[in-house]
Amino acid sequence: MTAQEALKVALRDVLGPCARSHGFKGTAPTWRKSTPAGDWAVVNVQSSSFSSAEHLKCVINLAIAPEPWLRWSRVKLGAAMPKSVTESLGLYRERLHPEGTKPGLDAWWEITDAASARSAVEDMVVQLDAAGWQTLDRLLKPENMLGQIRTGILGHWRQPSAGVLFARAEALLLMDGGPSPELHGRLHFGLENCIPQQRDNALQFDSWVREQANHAD
Repeated sequence: MTAQEALKVALRDVLGPCARSHGFKGTAPTWRKSTPAGDWAVVNVQSSSFSSAEHLKCVINLAIAPEPWLRWSRVKLGAAMPKSVTESLGLYRERLHPEGTKPGLDAWWEITDAASARSAVEDMVVQLDAAGWQTLDRLLKPENMLGQIRTGILGHWRQPSAGVLFARAEALLLMDGGPSPELHGRLHFGLENCIPQQRDNALQFDSWVREQANHAD
């Protein structure tokens, strides 16, 4: 049995049932959960591209993709928009690591055989129970996601280095409430602080969000 096969079996037998018990659907290595409004949570087990049949490294990726963020992504990506919501489409993106990983380190689980695969996936369940399922369920609620944006922390994205991203994210979460001084302020910040090479994209975003807000119920 290769390391890839061992991981697939362990994910199917251990993580799959756990994911389904939390309302997620799918098969290894990706499970998804959505709301009636179209917000998505994604749990993905990513294997390193440098893995071999004898030695595989993997990590858990978490993502939240609010419906307004996906709506804009469809405009931005056009035909390149994936048919399924992937982890890479998340507005909030974070990783979970093996037990004992020190803060700031990007440690991955290591798989060599069936036993190590089972042990790794059992630890994945522990980490998801501690810092995964509850976080994803909380951020699937738009009001909580808006609050998270305002903390300046979106997983591995942080203020102030990603100020324009945070301004755009907040504008997207506000736009369905209609025009407002708060929405105008976030859009103005995004335009004033974008890099010159992104000016055309920023103008397109500004115009699109204002149109959405003007047509909000």
